[in-house]
Amino acid sequence: MKEKTLFKIALICSFLGLIGLYFISDKISVDRISISDVDKEEIGENVKIIGKIERITNMDKVVFLEISEMKTEEISVVLFKDRDFYLTEGSYVEIEGEIDEYNGEKEVIASKIKLI
Repeated sequence: MKEKTLFKIALICSFLGLIGLYFISDKISVDRISISDVDKEEIGENVKIIGKIERITNMDKVVFLEISEMKTEEISVVLFKDRDFYLTEGSYVEIEGEIDEYNGEKEVIASKIKLI
């Protein structure tokens, strides 16, 4: 094959691959929801919430956070830690995780946490 033909094929494949990645990433993204809407979501659903840390309970391998929004809505967040990190009460965080239920209450099992 000629080099021009190979270049055109490679360029077309790259372009089609980028378009495919765009559509796949759109389905994977997690939408941010309000804490009050967590009860409406199903268990196992991935969510993203933003709020203020009200209370931190630091155990050996797990951290429990109480997160609140501007309203009076609160939710428990469970974060399994594999390294030391520092969070302080009053910090604002963005949390991505999966909704779970424990003792009849919904909570979020965090997979990502970011200070904002």
